[in-house]
Amino acid sequence: MGRRDRLQNNPVIHRTKLFKGIATAEEVHAQHGFRQRCMACGGPPVIQIKTFVQLMELIVKQPRLAAEIARRNPDGPFIPSIPSKLGNLVLVAKVAACKFHQKELEKQAAKAPSYFIVEIDRGPGADKPIVQVAG
Repeated sequence: MGRRDRLQNNPVIHRTKLFKGIATAEEVHAQHGFRQRCMACGGPPVIQIKTFVQLMELIVKQPRLAAEIARRNPDGPFIPSIPSKLGNLVLVAKVAACKFHQKELEKQAAKAPSYFIVEIDRGPGADKPIVQVAG
């Protein structure tokens, strides 16, 4: 039985702790990748959801939200946008949740209007091995 057969028969990928046993990859990503705590309880996050909307869709369908985003911008009264293949996108919300509040956050993200773009970042997990390539 070769290594490939063993990996296919056993889908569980065991992870060793990084930095001489100090933290797992999930813990390192939660601390340095998300850069925020759970919005409900302040615990360590395991998921982060970003909600975007196209600039023109925001102005046409949500004019009050567009005015509020422009008013709260510290650089001046305009709506900051991110250029992408889909056009200019506006970051409407960025929320993180711990493992206890993860399902609730995912349910709320699913209720977003159809013209919103929802990006879910769960970080590295046991089912997604980290592949490092030498530079």
